[in-house]
Formats: sequence, C-alpha cells, structure tokens
Amino acid sequence: FQALATAVSGTVGLGNIAGVTIAISLGGPGATFWMIVSGLLGMTLKFVECTLGVQYRDLDKNGVVYGGPMYYLSKGLKEKGYTGLGKFLAAFFAVLCIGGSFGGGNAAQSNQAAAQIASMFGMTGGNSGFIIGFGIAVLVGITIIGGIKRIATVTEKLVPLMAIIYVLACLIVIGSNISFVGTAIGQIFTEAFNPQAGLGGLIGVLVIGFRRAAFSNEAGAGSASIAHSAVKTKYSASEGLVSLLEPFIDTVVICTMTALVIIIFNGNGAFTYGNAAVTIDGQSYQGATLTSLAFAKSISWFPKVLTIAIFLFAVSTMISWSYYGLQAWMYLFGKSKTMEITYKVLFLIFIIIGASANMSSVWGFSDAMILAMVFPNMIGLLFLFPVVKEQLARYEKAIKGQ
Repeated sequence: FQALATAVSGTVGLGNIAGVTIAISLGGPGATFWMIVSGLLGMTLKFVECTLGVQYRDLDKNGVVYGGPMYYLSKGLKEKGYTGLGKFLAAFFAVLCIGGSFGGGNAAQSNQAAAQIASMFGMTGGNSGFIIGFGIAVLVGITIIGGIKRIATVTEKLVPLMAIIYVLACLIVIGSNISFVGTAIGQIFTEAFNPQAGLGGLIGVLVIGFRRAAFSNEAGAGSASIAHSAVKTKYSASEGLVSLLEPFIDTVVICTMTALVIIIFNGNGAFTYGNAAVTIDGQSYQGATLTSLAFAKSISWFPKVLTIAIFLFAVSTMISWSYYGLQAWMYLFGKSKTMEITYKVLFLIFIIIGASANMSSVWGFSDAMILAMVFPNMIGLLFLFPVVKEQLARYEKAIKGQ
C-alpha cells in the first residue's frame, strides 16, 4: 500500500488540476476523451514497467533497494545480449529522469502551488514566489532527508486524504449541476473527433489529451517502477497488478472529474476554448487558478480548501519525485552520502526556482523531460515484455496453488 501511495502521490498532482484545465482550455472538451483513452492504455504500460522494476531491482549489503528503468534496461537487455544498448539506454533514462524530477516532479508543482497561494492571499510583487517557494522547500526538505521509509509513511497518509477531499468536491459540483452533466459528456465524445476543425483539429485535440494524460499519470515514463521496486513481494507480477490502479485513479477518475467541473463551469460560455490562458470579466486565468474559479461558482468557500488540496498535491508529488530523481542520480554518480546530499540540495533549489519562474517555461521544460523519458523506457519494454509474460504466468500459477 505504501508503494502504491508513494507512486500515486507522484502521479496524482497538479497534472490533475492545472494540467487538465490547460488541456480543456486549449483543446476543448474533446481533449478529455483522449486523456481517458491514454489512461486506459497507460494501465498496461504501468503493469509491464512495474513488474520489470521488481524483477530486476538491486539490493545492497544493507538491504537497501535500488530499482527502476535504469536497472531493468541495463540488466534485462544484457540478458537478451544487448549489453551496450542496455547501458546506453539506462544512462540516457537516468539523465532524463533527473531532469524530470527537477521539472515536472518539482518546479511545475511549486509553480502552481505558489500561484494558487499568492492568488488566495492577494500576494503581489516579484518576491512572493520566492518566499512561498522557500517555505515549500523547507517543508519538503524535512521529509526527504528521512529517505524512502519516511516518504512512504507521509504519502500513505497524505494521498488518501487529499484524494478524498478533491473527489468529494468534484462530486458536489457535478451533483449540483446534474442537469448539465449529460450535455458535458456529449461534448467530450462529439468534440473528441472535432469534424468542424478538420484533420488538424482532430490531431491537435488528440495530442493535447495524450500529452496532459502522459504528464499526469506518467505511464510509459517508468518513474513509478522506481517506487514499486522497493516493495516486499515474492512475485514481481503481483506488484505490476497493484500498479494498474494508478492510471485508473489518476486519469480515468480524477482527471475526468476535473474536466467535467471545467466543462460545466463553461456551460454558459464563460470563456472561449483555444488558449491556455483565458480572460473572464477582464481578468486572465490559467491552470489551477481557473480550476479554483470553476469550483467557486458552485462552492463559494471551496477555493480555500482547493488551495490546501493543491498544496498537498504539490508537496506529495515533490516528495515522491525526489526519490525517483535520487535513484537516477545515484545510478549515474554512485551511492555515496555526498552524492545523496548534493542531489537533495539541488532538488530543493529547483522548488524555489519553479515557484519564482514563468508558468509556460516551467511546463514546457517539464513536458519535454517527462515525455522524453518514455523513449528509452519504451524500447526496454518492447524487448522485455516476454519476461513480464513469464512472471505473470508464474504468479497466476502460485495463486491457483498448482
């Protein structure tokens, strides 16, 4: 459960709040359909990569676990006779994973959390982001110094709480606008294929939906397999099956709920689809601040609760990604205490940078890093899926007691 909670906390983050809102405001309601499709396909990818993560993990003399794509790419491809390719892909993935931990798993989270806190408290001026970022860095630093066990203990309490708060709020908004839900769902399906905009519009909305879903659930990026590698299990496929829940919870459930809230909010044409930043009553909104406005229409006091939820989403995602990035860092530079401290200090600095930076540049860098992680990882999955098939058969045989 702790591995699942840690991995879910790494995926259930501001991609579900800010990312989905960006996808809908850019691509319209149809982007939701492609997010759901991506989430369902992502369940298969998560199963394969998390099974491999457990299968090829490393244990040091103190019983500390090291796992993830770096290890199944290098060890798994070596078994298949592709030693050089395995080493290259593992090192390439590790570099991208470190970039992803500083970007999508860190700067993008602190950026949106800082924007929401500043908006709620009316904080203006150039140094407000720095002040908020510094506060978040201190909080995250206290947790990540304790390592994976402290991280797991924190995330297993944070994740269910924040997910329940957020889902309940979505249900209240959807329930109070139940008459419009049928129309909203109709828009999701009809505009997914967007015949009015022709082929270009269809490809655009598909790409937006897939990109935001990939950022949100990270299926195919291999990051979750790093957390799942640390579990206690006799069967690697059993952990792969647990990991199936992540894209379903993250994309099929939570992202869809966020999308419905935004589509319902825009039911009377509050803004025009097609831009990441939208103007309502002369004021510009984008990402999490637009989500907050959508909730406020049905639950006037909810933006304060949403600010807390966004903060918890951001912090839990940063905590999990600090572990992912650290594993990649130590794969490249060695497992010494000095290397560990160096990475953690850099990670905390990027929290402050993210909170102070421009949103579009932060999300552009974050998208690039996390989507780039997919390429070396997917090559490994294509070579190694027969191993997963064997492990699944072994696990099924054990369950049946044969």
